[in-house]
Amino acid sequence: MNFPSRTSFLMLMTLGFFLSIFATNVMGENLIEYREYKGAVYYYDKDSVKRKLGIVTVLTKTRYYGKNKEWGDLVDVCIAHSKLNSINDCNRLSSVENLHEINCKEDTERSLSSIDYDEDGRVLYLTSTPSELTYIVPNSIIEELKNRVCE
Repeated sequence: MNFPSRTSFLMLMTLGFFLSIFATNVMGENLIEYREYKGAVYYYDKDSVKRKLGIVTVLTKTRYYGKNKEWGDLVDVCIAHSKLNSINDCNRLSSVENLHEINCKEDTERSLSSIDYDEDGRVLYLTSTPSELTYIVPNSIIEELKNRVCE
């Protein structure tokens, strides 16, 4: 009776170990690149796309491989917020995840939440305050996203 329960326990532990190792790779397979621009690569998570009555919510990830003006602007925002939160690693900003809401019919969008990460994957800044609803600018990165997820 002890042998089957011990075997089951070891199998579950082994399965848990492998899942913990490969979870990042499995999740990463759902990221679809939709733009590369000025030192950044933009992705959306195809499994996060939710459509309801012409409105799409989608999780995006931006990975920075160069330090340019856009990266610097985000670092400045992070530094302004870090004074409140005692975070001092903003110059190590590596990626940003955003949850977007896109109105496909009205050509508008807003960010519902945003998380900035450093090079080690630690959270630098988090906001869950939705941004103002804005019109999507033609030929912008957001328009590229809209064209992909509103199909």
